Amino acid sequence: MKRRLYILLNFFILTTLYTHGQDAHYSQFYANPIYLNPAFAGTVNCPRFSINFRDQWPAFKNNFISFSASYDQHISELHGGIGVLATGDILGGGIFQSYCAGAIYNFRIQAAYQFYLQFALQANYLYSSLNWSKLKFASELLPDEPFTPSDFPIDLDNNLKKSQFDANFGFVGYTPFLYFGFAMHHLFPLQKNYLGISKNKTEWEPKFTAHLGGKITIVQKMRGENNFGDIYLHPNVIFMSQGTFHYLHEGFYFNFYPFTIGAWLRHNFKNLDAFIVSCGVEYRLIRIGYSYDFNLTKLERTGGAHEVSLQFIIPCDPDRTSKSLKKARAKMAPLDCPLF
Repeated sequence: MKRRLYILLNFFILTTLYTHGQDAHYSQFYANPIYLNPAFAGTVNCPRFSINFRDQWPAFKNNFISFSASYDQHISELHGGIGVLATGDILGGGIFQSYCAGAIYNFRIQAAYQFYLQFALQANYLYSSLNWSKLKFASELLPDEPFTPSDFPIDLDNNLKKSQFDANFGFVGYTPFLYFGFAMHHLFPLQKNYLGISKNKTEWEPKFTAHLGGKITIVQKMRGENNFGDIYLHPNVIFMSQGTFHYLHEGFYFNFYPFTIGAWLRHNFKNLDAFIVSCGVEYRLIRIGYSYDFNLTKLERTGGAHEVSLQFIIPCDPDRTSKSLKKARAKMAPLDCPLF
């Protein structure tokens, strides 16, 4: 009886690891812009590097670790922006690992005076693996009832690793005071039941994201530039849906340049899930942000989630830009949204 119980427990652990149907969640939405929506690629015009790290449920020994790195910029000759994004997720102390690398191209148009639209496509390569040696089996807990991986009713040699291709789509519209967008991740059907424990073939559900935000200028010393003491308020609403998971995020960023603080509520329309606070600072080319998720559910003892972001924005060199490109760049104003 005990042996069956431990076998069932191992089945449950593996099923949990390999049938989770929700993408990694980041709380610093605009510090990881092309993860939120691929149409954000090139919206600041100049080259941008972004690095993000998230430590979720740190109270647990083998918690969830997520990280990402991206590069994007606007290229006038291509009439749009390009970007690359690499992400990684580590669960259970390395038992399950998932990595993704993608390339983005978007096309920007000026729909009206001071109103721009960007449409993006993203192609991804996904790789997932299971480290069988880190799992605990009944034979380790009940020596008198030996149990080996060979007793598992699946072909382990052919199911420990999996590679898949994927695609995302998104668009962003913006004016000097308002920005909004929509993204759909996982356009292609992805296999979710990696180990084949169940005979039913299930697919990874697509993720839908809709976001809306604005910029309210309270104090601005010089138009078109940020100076110490400028004050802005950025109210935002972000909705995410994937499978049975539906989340609404409502919050704001208060920017007293070069400092930024933010506060968000995350809920699933029935219960509050988390209260998120963030802070950030800009210094020349560098932007550093930190956020913490306070769990408002029964998971408050998990330790919440820590998240750190780092951005580098390289100024464009106008001296090396031809007159035609200068005019094109002047027409294509960058998106002015929060960076944390």
